Amino acid sequence: MRTPLRYGKPARQGGATLVIALLILVLIMMIGITAVSTSNTQYKLAGNLQFEDGAMNNAEAAVSAAENWLITSTSAVPPVPHYLDGGFTTAGVTTGLLPVTPVVSNATLLSMTWTDSNSQVVAGNSAQRYIIQLMATNSLLTGSSAAVGRQSAAVCNKVNNYLITGRGTSHRGATKFVQSFYSVLSCP
Repeated sequence: MRTPLRYGKPARQGGATLVIALLILVLIMMIGITAVSTSNTQYKLAGNLQFEDGAMNNAEAAVSAAENWLITSTSAVPPVPHYLDGGFTTAGVTTGLLPVTPVVSNATLLSMTWTDSNSQVVAGNSAQRYIIQLMATNSLLTGSSAAVGRQSAAVCNKVNNYLITGRGTSHRGATKFVQSFYSVLSCP
């Protein structure tokens, strides 16, 4: 025997499926927005690191240019402007280096305004500047003295010691400093 179909009031649906689907879509949208925001932040950070690397490269290039100048120079002191004091003069023109006293502190070098009058520009690139400071003259090389070992008139065992400070900047204003101690033979 067949069972008769019952027709009555339909069951009440509250739209729970629709509400859950909308919540899931909102959640996915928020995850997407967070991902885009994080990606943009990482992109900016990577760009800033590139500019900082460029500034460091410029500072190292400035130190290298100063070392090359000291190697190839026929003069005992660099020309103006490497770092001035009244200690050395040539034909009435000051061409000296800042000697060890008074000592210029790193804080002074970091906070000063690097201009054409107090630092040297590397090959017309204003992002690369350096200062050479004379730290000591006619110092004996390590391990050489008149009392130990042999010395002959033909052997040069004295050096001038310099502190080179290089400053590099980038297009976005990042600034890096590099310092190097450098020795050059002082014998004629």
